[in-house]
Amino acid sequence: MERIVRILNQSGLQTRQYMDRKTGDQKVINSVVLKLTDGTDTFLGEITGERAVSCPKYDPQYIYKVQCSMVVREWNSQQTGEAMQATTIYVDKINMM
Repeated sequence: MERIVRILNQSGLQTRQYMDRKTGDQKVINSVVLKLTDGTDTFLGEITGERAVSCPKYDPQYIYKVQCSMVVREWNSQQTGEAMQATTIYVDKINMM
């Protein structure tokens, strides 16, 4: 997905732990979350890994072109056993217009 957006908000660097399902090892992921709008839709885009560590503070007064990928994650609720889904949008590229 490619959009022309304005950045409404940018989080600081966040670090969270997760369990690698393949190896069972505890790992850490770095992320920065951007609240983006294209004038019609508002959505969250996440920058992860080393790109998040070196992520600059983006100026909300500028317009940016972003390329994003979407991933749907599925799991079963521990409380109800119900099948759940969430879509995460990852920012792959971001450039000032």
